[in-house]
Amino acid sequence: MVQNNPRRRVEALGPAERILETLLQHIDHMVHNRPGIVRQDRKSRTGISWAPVTHREEEGHKVVYELMRVGKKTVQQRVGILGDDGVVRTVVGGVMGRYQRPGLIPEVAAYMYRQVAAVFKMDNEFVARWGSWAFAQEHRDLKVVLAAFLLVQNRCGDPVKDEGEVLFFDDDLREIGESMCLIRRKDNRDLNPKLLLRVGQLLELEAVAQINRELGFGRSARSAPMGRWPKAVTRWLRHRERNPKMLQGLVKAGFRRTVMRLAQKVGYKPLSPKFFEVLRWRQKQAGDGRRSMAIGVEVAAAESWQGMGEAQICQKIVDEKPRFKRLVGLLPPELGLTRAIMAAAIQAGSVSNADMIILTPTLEELGLLDVPFVAQRWTDAMEKAENQRAANIAERVRSKDVAEKLQEASDKAVQKAVAKAVRGLRVYVMVDKSGSMQGAIKRAKLCLKKFLQGFPLEQVHVSIFNTVGRLIRIPHASSAGVEKAFWGHEAGGGTNYGAGVKALAKFKPAVDEDTLFLFVGDQQAQPFAAAVRASGLNPLAFGMLHVQAPGNRYHGDCVEKTAVELGIPCFRIDDGIFDDPYAVTRTLRNLIESTPVGAASKRRQQESLVEKILNTDLLTRPLWAAA
Repeated sequence: MVQNNPRRRVEALGPAERILETLLQHIDHMVHNRPGIVRQDRKSRTGISWAPVTHREEEGHKVVYELMRVGKKTVQQRVGILGDDGVVRTVVGGVMGRYQRPGLIPEVAAYMYRQVAAVFKMDNEFVARWGSWAFAQEHRDLKVVLAAFLLVQNRCGDPVKDEGEVLFFDDDLREIGESMCLIRRKDNRDLNPKLLLRVGQLLELEAVAQINRELGFGRSARSAPMGRWPKAVTRWLRHRERNPKMLQGLVKAGFRRTVMRLAQKVGYKPLSPKFFEVLRWRQKQAGDGRRSMAIGVEVAAAESWQGMGEAQICQKIVDEKPRFKRLVGLLPPELGLTRAIMAAAIQAGSVSNADMIILTPTLEELGLLDVPFVAQRWTDAMEKAENQRAANIAERVRSKDVAEKLQEASDKAVQKAVAKAVRGLRVYVMVDKSGSMQGAIKRAKLCLKKFLQGFPLEQVHVSIFNTVGRLIRIPHASSAGVEKAFWGHEAGGGTNYGAGVKALAKFKPAVDEDTLFLFVGDQQAQPFAAAVRASGLNPLAFGMLHVQAPGNRYHGDCVEKTAVELGIPCFRIDDGIFDDPYAVTRTLRNLIESTPVGAASKRRQQESLVEKILNTDLLTRPLWAAA
């Protein structure tokens, strides 16, 4: 096992650059829980784009409709006809894309897996510490990929020999992958049964299996390399069988079928028939007659609230406190989610903070936001918001007051996410309003409204420019404040990024502050290194939010060229993250924490993201799984 000693600084920037590429620039979800259409997309890092769809039977064909959001409504736009091969085509045979069932998106999974593989080639131990660090974060897709990779990589504690004599044993990095599968966390950021199953499903993807074969992690051309995943799952299942309350808790939480699938995947052999009894899993004899436990034994019927009245169901909720998703599944269809049942669920603690935010339109419709204890519970959830989901929900409520509170919760989520990271950091934001930004200026403003309020007003300076730069004063650290600051600005004129820098040159950083430049524009201009040097602001890095003008195929690169000339990094920020309420806070925090260390940084006590990873103690298996 690798020792948890102070870690050497990484010898090259390769691993740091790769992790930043994955964490900061990757926005595609690896999993979608609803049907979609996958199209080729050269602009995307994964090579594809995904959009939600539905389909209907029309004249003997499955006609696919894309679900598009227009304002507060979702409209259906016909895409084509779904063929038996899973391809969506027009009437005349033109290929529109691939119909994707709910679950893993192979292209996205393979892209993320390759990023981890690239880091591993440069620094094996960095990936182990990366996995240990990521385990405590909220980025579930990344955790699944890292756990899968660590379970199959080839540093697995093998003996190192010289002329047949064992000199020592190699580090066992697979143990970190096992630990990610087995450790439980009180904050629910561990791998629940669905994520544990997803690790195995990812390894089974042909694209991922091929990567593992290329890396020498598996020899079979037919079977996907699974590494220690089956062993980890077997240990996970055995521990829960030996602790019946844990197994029963999984059933009550709605993971019954997932646990059954895990057992099937690894061929789990229970210690007693009680395992099948708890899971209500009726056993049939296999064709070869190998099974010997609980064959043909009847199991208890699934719990149902069918036939129960509203009062009985409310009492049931208060007594048993089921999770909200399970509760909804148990409700009789003819009764549904009534005002009383929703109130009972909130009172019983069945509704999480995240659910309280998501269910705001329902609470409003049922009139529950006027009930004191519900209103207080909702307010508490707003205070603890961890992402910008609330801003999206605000578009679906009727009350202006409720919408404003949701937007305020979204603003606070951004502020909390970046508060620690921006200590000792001064941020300069420059927005292009030139003629080439016609139509794109609106998009730029929408993006700015979703992150600019995360910075303390005294630490952020904003300019807007074409051939001339102008200072923009933000009156309040909120989405409304950002909207007000940009009123009256329309696209027009030429483009001079240097003018945007010059407009902010008078705001010098303090002696103990670092500086970060963030640009919003299309980069269709000349490099401006001279203007940056003349400003005396000495930025440590550039962040580039590239907003392409509609119909313009030319991709400028003046910001990247300027960064090269100045010898500093330039991080691309994809504006697509601002459509994902879960990605905004995480991406901004990681971007700021990844700002390279400069002279001023030596005086401020803040670790960079890479340093945090390098200083993370490696995970170890829980004591019950140590043997």
